[in-house]
Amino acid sequence: MYNAESLPGSAAVRFTRRPSAWLAACVAAAGVLSGCGPRDYSMETGYADQSKLQVQFFSPPGATVTVAGSHTRAHQIAREGEFEHRLERSPEEFSVFNLAPGCYEFKYNTADGLPGVSVYGELCVEHANSHEARVFMRRAFVPVSLPSEYYRRVQVAGDEIFPYRGEVYRTAIDEYDLVRLKQGDVIEKVFFIADLQEAEKRLNETRRQIAVLEREIEYAEARFKLAYYDFRVDVGSSSAQFWGRDRAFIEWENKRQKLEQQLTALQQRLQRTQSLLDGDHVLARRGMLVLATEEVIEAHRDPVREADRLGEVVLVMRIGGRHMHWGEPRQELASYEP
Repeated sequence: MYNAESLPGSAAVRFTRRPSAWLAACVAAAGVLSGCGPRDYSMETGYADQSKLQVQFFSPPGATVTVAGSHTRAHQIAREGEFEHRLERSPEEFSVFNLAPGCYEFKYNTADGLPGVSVYGELCVEHANSHEARVFMRRAFVPVSLPSEYYRRVQVAGDEIFPYRGEVYRTAIDEYDLVRLKQGDVIEKVFFIADLQEAEKRLNETRRQIAVLEREIEYAEARFKLAYYDFRVDVGSSSAQFWGRDRAFIEWENKRQKLEQQLTALQQRLQRTQSLLDGDHVLARRGMLVLATEEVIEAHRDPVREADRLGEVVLVMRIGGRHMHWGEPRQELASYEP
């Protein structure tokens, strides 16, 4: 039988986005064969396969995450405070999944602020193409925090380092994500390896464009003033009306407004690029894992495309309020260990 991990690229996407029938059957069969809850079919594989992306769910502690694929696996998120790190323990005590490129259905439940609730979503793992993305896939994992009320217990002190997310945006995003999710909205998280070398080039080029545009605006303002003075003199002149000199100031005002809008867009791009570079404190590297937020990508755009312009997307997580009813909710809740 085919499965999501055995199908490459778009085939995996098409296969995994129709979970209703085959997924319910697979999960039910796993439950019947095992005769117990998700903690008994949570054996994870692929640790030595460096072509798979490793995903670690680190928040909220106590929640159970279930990922459907060739084998349905479930792990409870450990309380990081007990270990003060996210590194390997033996036996494994963290909610870690090793996923080949493709799309996977997943769910989580027993989360803070969402008692008795199952939340469903998808994980889209991208192929690693750049050198930086391949190194990351071989040697690191993507840490994922799921929407819950656990953020209220976390003291915000500085930026999130891995993945990078600015201090100003952390609490506001977490709070609003939970509000939206409770109403049934879609939450999308895009993780990408930012190309810091290209970001530095873009920063310098943007500064040059801003300097040139400011002179263009200065010139347009001078021409507007001259044309406006001519308008005051030539407004009653039939010759000026024939040649259009009485309306030249309107054309220059139109051009000046367009230049001002271009300048605003460049200044915003400069700020976003600077914020991205300021998030790197290592300096002796080219790639950095970043969570796409409005701090670093342009607003009201496709976050996946915008992130790809800044580097390479490695993981896209989408969750929402759609009722799916797959898995074994009763057994999952019964297996919860606070």
